[in-house]
Amino acid sequence: MAKLDIKKIDKAMAIDSKGIDGMDWYTADSPAFGLSGFYWRRKGGIFRRLPDNEQSLSLSPRVQELSWHTSGGMLRFKSDATEVRVKATVCHTSRLCHMTLVGSMGFDLYVGNGSMKVFAKSTRFENEVDEYCCTLFQTTEKMMREFTIHFPLYSGVKKFEVGLSAGSKVKEPTPWDDPRPVVVYGTSITQGGCASRPGMLHTNIMSRMLNRPFINLGFSGNGRGEPEMAEIIARIKYPAMFVLEYDDNARPERLEKTLEPFIRILRKKHSNTPILTISTEPKSAEAYEPFSSDYASKERPEYTRIHTENLKRFRSEGDNNIYFLDGMRLYGQDFAECTVDGAHATDLGFYRMAHTTGPIIDSILSKWWF
Repeated sequence: MAKLDIKKIDKAMAIDSKGIDGMDWYTADSPAFGLSGFYWRRKGGIFRRLPDNEQSLSLSPRVQELSWHTSGGMLRFKSDATEVRVKATVCHTSRLCHMTLVGSMGFDLYVGNGSMKVFAKSTRFENEVDEYCCTLFQTTEKMMREFTIHFPLYSGVKKFEVGLSAGSKVKEPTPWDDPRPVVVYGTSITQGGCASRPGMLHTNIMSRMLNRPFINLGFSGNGRGEPEMAEIIARIKYPAMFVLEYDDNARPERLEKTLEPFIRILRKKHSNTPILTISTEPKSAEAYEPFSSDYASKERPEYTRIHTENLKRFRSEGDNNIYFLDGMRLYGQDFAECTVDGAHATDLGFYRMAHTTGPIIDSILSKWWF
């Protein structure tokens, strides 16, 4: 079959190939730029979601590798630029059959602040490249705007620069409503499989909804509730909340053994911080085989039992800052429409997940804080 060059047929499908002339270039550490999602990173350091001293971490090589993926990372700033570009070199790249390259290896940009942010554009690049320069915003009207750039979900970022039209002013972004981060630990879905672009990840959606930072610690296939991971997460100072959603990688047997110890490790350093546990998202099999599938008839009841018993145990000890959300609520009644492969979320799945979980997080934090 002859290869189709869609760019010759539809100019709108062409990839941005502009040069870098006429732009002022900045790094993530330039003055007035606000980087979030990389708690352990220091200025000039690498983009990594866990501490960068791998020798000090007693974690599996798979978790170590996945920690390079920049899921949940975002850069915020204000500028009167009429053009915004991203120049990046990605590494640890993931080219997946059920996920777009923009979602796994690309960036996207939003304009505005808080819940008023509006999607503008995402990076577009050839299938084979790991380095690209793309325009994410362009206008003829020069005025101060606020921008948010989301980082790739399933790739590492080796080099990253933001280009603004020459002579543009740059200011610090609007402060978060609450600078304390919500820390979310979980699986491939938590990491972003399979959002079409980074801004559609549920933690990024909730960050916009609630105007607060999130730290995404989803590790594809490897969110297994290890005590070593709990010890690392417990190092985070002044978290607003912990969210644990790692059922699928643990399975019922391991979840029952790890959930309580994981929480008790967090409680050693964060005695009053709210903790929300969420059981696994609905699977398509639970719709077309609601009674006969192994998942619906065996695993789902076990997940529910483990979480509810865990909740009762801590509440009976006087810990009233433990909460549980039944994962069957995450996608709504037509949950089979919310996955790409029967398990991993589409944009619709992430949207539903965020709009179910976000208000619950907001309610818990409002109750706890005030």
